[in-house]
Amino acid sequence: MNNAARAVLSTILVVAPAIAPKVVAAETQLRPKALMIMVDGLRADAVENAPMTNLLRLRDGKWQKGYRGFSSLAGHTLYDARPSSAANHAAIATGVTAAKTGVYKNGDTPNGAFARWPSWLARVVDARPEKKALYTYSWPGDAQLSPHPKVRNLPLTTVITNNWPVGGSYEKNATTVSRLMARDDAPDAVLYFIDIGDWGGHRSGFYPYGWEYVHDIRLADRIIGDVLAAIASRPSFDEEDWLVMVTSDHGGYGKSHGIWGGQATTIPVVIAGRHVPQGRIAGTPHNFDLAPLAIAHFGVDVSTMELDGNPPRAVAADVVRPLNEGLAVYMPFDGAQAVPCNVIAGGPSPKAHGATRSGIGGGAFGNCLRVAADGNGACGVSLEGSESLAFENGADFAFTLWLRLDDEQSPQAPIVSNKDWESGNNPGVVLIGARKTEKVKDYGVCFNSAISSKKARIDMGTFDIDYGEWCFYAVTRSSDGVLTVYQGGRDGRLYWIAEDASAISFKTGLPFWIGQDGTGKCKVSMKGDVDDFALWTRPLSRDDVRRIYNAGRRGDSLADLLTR
Repeated sequence: MNNAARAVLSTILVVAPAIAPKVVAAETQLRPKALMIMVDGLRADAVENAPMTNLLRLRDGKWQKGYRGFSSLAGHTLYDARPSSAANHAAIATGVTAAKTGVYKNGDTPNGAFARWPSWLARVVDARPEKKALYTYSWPGDAQLSPHPKVRNLPLTTVITNNWPVGGSYEKNATTVSRLMARDDAPDAVLYFIDIGDWGGHRSGFYPYGWEYVHDIRLADRIIGDVLAAIASRPSFDEEDWLVMVTSDHGGYGKSHGIWGGQATTIPVVIAGRHVPQGRIAGTPHNFDLAPLAIAHFGVDVSTMELDGNPPRAVAADVVRPLNEGLAVYMPFDGAQAVPCNVIAGGPSPKAHGATRSGIGGGAFGNCLRVAADGNGACGVSLEGSESLAFENGADFAFTLWLRLDDEQSPQAPIVSNKDWESGNNPGVVLIGARKTEKVKDYGVCFNSAISSKKARIDMGTFDIDYGEWCFYAVTRSSDGVLTVYQGGRDGRLYWIAEDASAISFKTGLPFWIGQDGTGKCKVSMKGDVDDFALWTRPLSRDDVRRIYNAGRRGDSLADLLTR
């Protein structure tokens, strides 16, 4: 790698200030190579839930010796176009948003502004004429995405019947690409669009996962594994400097996508290379952040290209912290007393209001809390003193609970909140029961938070409700501003959605409530049962959340984890 390339790479991979040291590429004369893969319709949570073992190996730095993984499972699609295929395909290919490409929806690609905003492949071969580039795809809508005389376009054939791939066409395509990548004269820069996941989602469901969807993303993972194996088999592999990037264009809810709120916008962003840090990308990286990284890998200066993609930043390695660290409220509701008790000494004091009783039988782990909204004033539990808690960084928090909602649920009822829910623009947060979001016909669990920006609020959801069944929920905001809402389903899968909450407006001067908003005066109260509620003044990692959820599925409460 020449001096110019090292300088560009160290600029692109600038690490978050005061969090970790700057990344500088090592002295090497290895030949740069880059592969970018887009898996259509891949939700971020599906990477772990499927699981996609080849992609996880890439993420965890276990692909090949000397290669590290730099990743996020809280990535985001375009912010100026709905999570559709064409708009995000164009962004992934070019590194700019829909406002520049002009591709906002399926069907816009033929008129896209690709002469002004060419693909990253085109930029590489223009700046480095000795390099060879390949663009390969199977969805016809991508045919005009990378027009350039030096970029080879390789359309692949797939056979789809009733939204189902037949005849092993995707496996054959993988063989074609793998053989090409294993050749001595293989291209230096490759963009490979795999559209298989989208078919399974539309046929059987992106969320909750249908079996066809799981089948298809596992097939996509096998394709990734085949291509990576072909690259590693090259006789010249040890003399090459590969940058491998994997992302998606959208997730989905039900059998569709194109909706805001996290279910269709939360995607994976995985980078593997010799010169990237091992660990997590800070914040919520976008899929169009990868193009400038790919261009820079070839020693090409991207500073004058006016790309929208931002250099990914790293965070310090997530420190494993004891679950009792920062735990301010824990209410197992196990006692026979009707008044709930916070077992954390010196923590906020719970106060029951209205027709709310603790110690009710039939809980997730024994007894539970019953919030029985009866229309005669506020019902729920206020956590007196929680408004004075010292949250890390002023707004890093986490809460977990097991929830069983009645089917007679008032729309917009707050489940957990510290805000005045009269308006979603008001400061604070609220987990909401029985809310409808756009294009979703059924009520579900959602989340709202205020942010101090022009947008004013974040609205996340929808998670489906199994009325009368216990379900796990967790909400946390990390130190790098990522707000994540989790649902642990009866199918044993931990689903999640994420948004950028770096500008969260968290403090309200109001206490946290269960079953009511922070004022205690919301017109509607939640109707249902809560068990094993906990509130932390710090973030929880995904491993923490998964540990609590998996323990609950075994019949172990948080108390069981805390005492081991």
